[in-house]
Amino acid sequence: MKKDKKLSALNMAVQNLKSKKFRTIFMMFFVMLMSATVFFSTILMKNLKQGIKSTTERAGADIIVVPNEGTEDIRDSLFAGTPCSVFFDKSWKEAVGKVEGVERVSSQLYVGTLSTSCCDLPVQMIAFDPKTDFVVQPWLKDQNVVKLKKGQVLVGDRVEAEPGEKIQFYSTEFEVAGKLEKTGMGYDGSVFMTFDTLYELKNSKTARSTLPMEDIENKVSMLMVDIDDDIEDVDLIHLRLDIAQCGPKGEKMYAGTTDELLSGISDQVKQLSGYGNVLIYISLISTALALISIFVLTINERKYEFGVLYALGAKKSQMRNIILSEALIISGIGGVTGTFLTYGIVAAFKDVISIKLDVPYLDVSMVQTMPIAGICIAIALGTGIVAAVCSVYQIGKGEVYRLLRENE
Repeated sequence: MKKDKKLSALNMAVQNLKSKKFRTIFMMFFVMLMSATVFFSTILMKNLKQGIKSTTERAGADIIVVPNEGTEDIRDSLFAGTPCSVFFDKSWKEAVGKVEGVERVSSQLYVGTLSTSCCDLPVQMIAFDPKTDFVVQPWLKDQNVVKLKKGQVLVGDRVEAEPGEKIQFYSTEFEVAGKLEKTGMGYDGSVFMTFDTLYELKNSKTARSTLPMEDIENKVSMLMVDIDDDIEDVDLIHLRLDIAQCGPKGEKMYAGTTDELLSGISDQVKQLSGYGNVLIYISLISTALALISIFVLTINERKYEFGVLYALGAKKSQMRNIILSEALIISGIGGVTGTFLTYGIVAAFKDVISIKLDVPYLDVSMVQTMPIAGICIAIALGTGIVAAVCSVYQIGKGEVYRLLRENE
């Protein structure tokens, strides 16, 4: 004997939802909003944490030396590529190189570009010395060594310029000679050049009016220091103290690891993560309460309907299955739609989101996002099941004659 599809719980649930379209769409919207909030918050927090980890692991130096007053600017540039201009005396490089325990030192000069017509993009310009560099060049996409000539630059993965193209900063044109691999740090939005190329900006009136170009040859912004691995039991604390005090008097310097330099951002991310978790919990609770309230309230309107079904021989288990099917359809469609709609928006505008929120590392690959999407959909379904259980309990308390008479 064939099962009558018209009397199946799923079919009746679908028909009930169609007959109350506004209520159905309203409940689906709540679930969509919850799923979107949980998905986006989780993706954002995970990428922020991964960004700090990537910057710490990939900065490429044991110790970073910067002026005390420029630590926050350098930190933001390393992490998010935020343009900054930081300067201190170049003689520090030679002094640091003479400190016992230091194997090699490479200097970099940070100059921020402007959001005006003189510059194609507001990016971080970083001058480095290819002869001593052990940080920038390993990230070249083409592993063949690119010998930068005067007037040539390397660009980060996120910079919209390809090798062979021209790019302008401070009304001066530069040729793109190569592109770096994705680093997951501020380097992705930066432009790199030799010191000689940066010194060419002395010919730019815009640069001269903005930057200390007259004495630029005697300035650097950061020293990348590698410790001598042949020395056993290096006292890192005393080594950092020696480095911070070895240069010219009058300049207070910070010498620390990348992890320590980024500790402020790490603390901010932890705090933001706490706020994000609170937002997720509020979203879950409010959505669950909204669904439960709507389901329970609508049950009062449908008591006569369920009473008739009881009178016709329907069992309470069938009533339960109808309510459960409605809840799963609403939460399932809402969860899937909210999650994948948010994924589509984030994937389409990830560069804009990354820039606006200062998130250097925004991985929205399928491998990264699908487990999170699965969790969000499962949470949505779980919320629907909780709402259904409360509604089933409400119906299960009534006898047939009471359900029929309450709506007379």
